[in-house]
Amino acid sequence: MVRKERCFFVFIVVALTMSAFLMKSNINQKSIVKSKNSVPFNPDIFVVTINKYSKNSDHSDQKKLSESSFDRRMTYPWKDDPSCQHFAVQMAKRNSLPKWALTSFPGSGVTWTRQMIEGLTGIYTGSVHVRDPLPYRKDNEKNMGITDNPFCGCTLIDKDHEATEGVFERKQYLELLHGKEYSKIINVTYNYRGVLLLRNPMDVVFAHQNHLLVGKFNTAPTEAFRGPEWDELVETVAYAWTDHAIRWIEQIKQGTVIFYENLLGDNAQLELERLLDAMDFQPRPVDANRMRCTLAHRDKSEYKRSNKTRLSLEKNHRVKLMKSINLVQHSLRKRNWPLLPVHLYDKHWSIGEYS
Repeated sequence: MVRKERCFFVFIVVALTMSAFLMKSNINQKSIVKSKNSVPFNPDIFVVTINKYSKNSDHSDQKKLSESSFDRRMTYPWKDDPSCQHFAVQMAKRNSLPKWALTSFPGSGVTWTRQMIEGLTGIYTGSVHVRDPLPYRKDNEKNMGITDNPFCGCTLIDKDHEATEGVFERKQYLELLHGKEYSKIINVTYNYRGVLLLRNPMDVVFAHQNHLLVGKFNTAPTEAFRGPEWDELVETVAYAWTDHAIRWIEQIKQGTVIFYENLLGDNAQLELERLLDAMDFQPRPVDANRMRCTLAHRDKSEYKRSNKTRLSLEKNHRVKLMKSINLVQHSLRKRNWPLLPVHLYDKHWSIGEYS
């Protein structure tokens, strides 16, 4: 039986503590370790309950709100572009859409991907993570989080990191997966509908460390990417990235996998069309001008880190992450799904390293 409470936690204290440390020029690895471990694991900080909003709920809270009081949050994401400014993004009607997961390991570019999905379809995506920012917001909108419950049936697809949210050690991931029964989310919440977003784990591990220590937009110091804490994080990401990906690949009944690197390049249109095909999105084909505007504005930087970490990986770390890639590639082959675009991956070699 899935427990009544599904918990999602955010290490706010960690981020605030590390931001203060970064103001000091003499930051060292010891201070990083202390800050990172100073807050005990507590997945109950922020809560979204399955019992209240799952497919088995009677949606009593939703029924209290009439359609006339429902703010569909219409906004125009490209208002500064004369050829695109007329395209709007808004919520769908309440309870009009099935629940879909856009699942990924943190640091895989999911908010950026949501921007493209919203621009292309004109329908907002959602997030099960409390206080997660909307990819597109109304002008001068101060609220950075969702204002409607994440199971309103009014969003096209919803961000869900599942048991990988905020993980920094394997036992924490396994506790969420099995102790908190997050492994059942794909069935209980989404009825096996999902789109899996995958990014090169050798990039993900750096993005994830930055997010754990200094939040979405800042960059941790070089000292954060070496030492025993870094070794443990690489081990955790190698394990959890693989396990999360394979579980969803094996269990998704309706959906597909998409790749961050393809969305960056010349194949972005094909990748987005494949996503909409898997979701049976209508009407099709999508508006050609919407597609043009979406691709033209995909470099929007509201949720991108200004200075992406580009450091080399130690050989043993690369070996672990390459093993993860091979395991996921094998799982994709078994499903006859598109394969990881490994030829586009940054291997994070050091200068003079050949293997």
